[in-house]
Amino acid sequence: MKTPINNRTLHQHLAYSWWKYAIIIVLGAVMVNLLYTVTAYRSPNEKKVEMYVYGYLNQGPMDEYMRTVRERRMPDMEEMLSISLSPDETYGPMQLSTYIAAGEGDLYVLPRDHFVSMASSGAWVALENDEELMALLSDAGVNLQSGWRRDSNTGESHLFGIPVSALPGLNEYLHVENGFISVLFTNGNDENVMQFLRILCRDMIPSKSAD
Repeated sequence: MKTPINNRTLHQHLAYSWWKYAIIIVLGAVMVNLLYTVTAYRSPNEKKVEMYVYGYLNQGPMDEYMRTVRERRMPDMEEMLSISLSPDETYGPMQLSTYIAAGEGDLYVLPRDHFVSMASSGAWVALENDEELMALLSDAGVNLQSGWRRDSNTGESHLFGIPVSALPGLNEYLHVENGFISVLFTNGNDENVMQFLRILCRDMIPSKSAD
């Protein structure tokens, strides 16, 4: 004889089996989230620019600046954003090495020691090959000597970073002690990343008319 379904039997069932329904709900939520994560659209490398900052990042204003650049000056881009890396002495270097090894990000703003270490291993793009960028920095009188480093893999020296101190406009958006801005060698989007770097330098260097 089947147990009748009424308020009393339903209450007893829920009292002993509530955890089963809780697990079903949690698993359902996990599956929905996993499905969304797997199927969600992601901008391809050639349609996005990401800047990683190892230090203080005023993220809201920086993302707003990059959004404005994307909409008004680089409309072909789908996504441009900044990402803060933890400057913690224990966790930070591990996080930084992991991102660079995985080819994550396009531009990096790092303290000198990390910049030099990564430069010696050939992690950065040689910036002196971009004539437009070099002309821009030369016209502004920027001293780039500290950004030249030797790649231990090739024995060659290249301009691997631009001193953040040469871009005083960046003070509104970030602070990295004795920092350098570099382009990741494996960014997979050289043309657009270099275009953004030129725009960033042009915007963050004081105009001569302001002198």
